[in-house]
Amino acid sequence: MPGTAGSRGNGVPVDRYVASHASYARAGRSLARGVSSAMKATQAPVPITVSRGAGSRIWDVDGNEYVDFALSFGPMLLGQSPDVVKDAVRGQLDRGIGFGAGNQHEAPLAELLCEVVPSAELVIFSNTGTEAVQAALRVARAATRRSRVVKFRGHYHGWLDSMHVAVPGLPGDGPGTAGQDPLAARQVTICPWNDTRALAAVLADDVAAVIMEPLNINGGCFAPEPGYLEEVRRLTREAGALLIFDEVITGFRVALGGAQELFGVVPDLTVLGKALGSGFPISAVCGSRDVMSVVATGTVAHMGNFNGSPLAAAAGLAGVSHLREHREEVYPRLESAMKVIAGAFERANSEHGLPVRFNHTVGAGFGFVAERPVRGHGDRLLSDAQAYGRFAARLLDKGVFVPARGLWYVSTEHSAEDLARAAEAVLAVAAECTDMSGDDL
Repeated sequence: MPGTAGSRGNGVPVDRYVASHASYARAGRSLARGVSSAMKATQAPVPITVSRGAGSRIWDVDGNEYVDFALSFGPMLLGQSPDVVKDAVRGQLDRGIGFGAGNQHEAPLAELLCEVVPSAELVIFSNTGTEAVQAALRVARAATRRSRVVKFRGHYHGWLDSMHVAVPGLPGDGPGTAGQDPLAARQVTICPWNDTRALAAVLADDVAAVIMEPLNINGGCFAPEPGYLEEVRRLTREAGALLIFDEVITGFRVALGGAQELFGVVPDLTVLGKALGSGFPISAVCGSRDVMSVVATGTVAHMGNFNGSPLAAAAGLAGVSHLREHREEVYPRLESAMKVIAGAFERANSEHGLPVRFNHTVGAGFGFVAERPVRGHGDRLLSDAQAYGRFAARLLDKGVFVPARGLWYVSTEHSAEDLARAAEAVLAVAAECTDMSGDDL
């Protein structure tokens, strides 16, 4: 344990994070904002620097150990450094890193996706979810010969200008950050989610696609209303528009076949990422043979130097194969794990009066500081995001690592002991904090 000189006011030594502070300060001198993604920048008291990870745990450069519920913001469904993935990647490393040609893992991985994802008959690979979303929209526009796209308020589909509008946690329907091209989203119509009348009102003969998170994890882990997805499926078919499910988060996490398997609604196109590569950068668009024929015939040129790279494809094939082999035990376990976390939040509220809320599904959840349950995008805007960030910082002090913005992920490697430790940490913070908006945080 590092030395104990000084205190943050809650018994935690100032120098618990001394090496992370030094690492962050060094990075800030050459790396803009000191981190490589804005999602990491809000972590308090400092964006930690991780030295290694194994299973359900990570260790920072100060030697602090954490139960990891960030999981690299979702990809590490099999935990940190899973042997099955490492073995596959090591084997490929011995044979080469990249070729400017096809590799022996691409076709087997595409075949596997066509087997386990209900909508998949043809597949293309990219590197990130953002890239795959743009590819899916290009496919949809080419297949329908239409231009307009409907997206939903509070859903996230990557950071490119055309779709980074009406994003989770921000009011209004404008750009999500400074510097975006104000004209890039002119063909995008924003619509409230879980409202079939609103969708029906904007569907017309110029709509190429309706894109959504079928389970709005980014927004706050909001579920579709009963019958909503089925009605969206009907409305889009009637309008001649394609339905795109952005399953970058839900793919392989909520079920092997994603949310479309969980809810029994099959879209025209599916976007996959995160857990597909078990930490390696790979994403995919898959869909019906008819729709994807615009790529197969070369009408749409799908480009990218690292698409389906040997290392990432090897990782994807190993990871998804493992999930397929163990699906009967994996998904009930992920569901039970999230219920443990949800129960801790409920007790923090009922026993300690802490105004925390928790939405969850299989393998994923979202925490809030809010006086009332958070059911949708509007409710989230009324929650206290800054207070939740302080809550997450207190959990970090107790060895539980969660993203500051509310997301919780569990992996196949989280044990009953890990979950109990997280639950105890939530309750301990609740017992310490009499006012989530006060200075004691």
